[in-house]
Amino acid sequence: MKIGMELQPIFKDKTGIGWYTYNIIKEVIKLDKDNEFIGYGFNFAGRNNILPNIKDLNIEYDICKVIPYGLYSRLWDYIPIKYNNFFRNKADIYHFFNFIVPPNIGGIVIVTVYDVVYKRFPETMTKANFNRLEKNLQRSVDRADIIITISENSKKEIIEYLNVAEDKIRIIPIGIEIEKYRKKYSENEMIKVRKKYNIPNEYILYLGTLEPRKNIETIIDSYALYKKNGGNLKLVIAGKKGWMYDSILNRVKQYSLGDEVIFTGYVDEDDKACIYKMSSLFLFPSFYEGFGIPVIEAMAAGTPVITSNTSSLPEAAGDAAIFVNPKDINAIADSMLKIANNDYYKKELIIKGLKQSEKFSWEKSAEKLINIYNEFDKNIGMK
Repeated sequence: MKIGMELQPIFKDKTGIGWYTYNIIKEVIKLDKDNEFIGYGFNFAGRNNILPNIKDLNIEYDICKVIPYGLYSRLWDYIPIKYNNFFRNKADIYHFFNFIVPPNIGGIVIVTVYDVVYKRFPETMTKANFNRLEKNLQRSVDRADIIITISENSKKEIIEYLNVAEDKIRIIPIGIEIEKYRKKYSENEMIKVRKKYNIPNEYILYLGTLEPRKNIETIIDSYALYKKNGGNLKLVIAGKKGWMYDSILNRVKQYSLGDEVIFTGYVDEDDKACIYKMSSLFLFPSFYEGFGIPVIEAMAAGTPVITSNTSSLPEAAGDAAIFVNPKDINAIADSMLKIANNDYYKKELIIKGLKQSEKFSWEKSAEKLINIYNEFDKNIGMK
């Protein structure tokens, strides 16, 4: 079979959905020698900035250069042209990796839907992103023959909020590059990363986008209580600025923690594992996650984790983390002190975390995806 894979999510950068798309495509192509793969995307006027993100995927690609994706997505309800007619090479199956499926595809459709946070917590999203999903997601899942999601929790919510039949959904957990997080760093390598991001030798870490859903303000509140109760580690908040960022800075000023809280800004992918590994504990009390990949990354790096008892996070973390109510400042502060002051308990969490992280690799994720593709026979129908 010829399988078309949407490359649009990796044209801008390889973070978030782009990173997932890149890694799972790369691993599928490496493992699957029976099917044929082709990548599709829209790149008006053939801008060359997309090429570095796809050239090492080892995939044949067919890029439409006659219309930008943004314009196509606004007009596709009115354009009487099948999606596959924008490209020279046709596929039997089309897999869309970023929630949205255009109308009139011209083949079997698979879509990956990571979560339905826009339904659960609409206040945590920008208006533009909410409107995009509100307008398109229901229609997209209706158009799809199979929906892939990343956790049991997301599956339940897709059924509940989008009225999807259970037998239409498949689960593929997100993977990580385990060997990357297992790496042992030299002292010189760690010094270089500390200097680059202006971080101390020991610290409490949050790593992720700074946006309301990630509950950063509660992290600041809990950290202030941790300090008041005798904690002495600094707090490193690592990640790019999202929306409503100013309220986070105001919280730091409110507690006069300017010298204790360090904002690194965006962290290069090559530095993430080292930053996890050097931290004393990882704090991730997010309100909602479709999966919670930072929790697994931290565990793989040998860092104890405090995370929320909500959404898919217990599913991802297993028995290898401290779980807290994401609104409970006292519980979060107490958990930080417990890890900092109890070496035996800390070591126990680290051992459990290393074991838990081994359940999630891109190879395992890719094998599951290949099995889903192979649910269709060569005559393009369900077996």
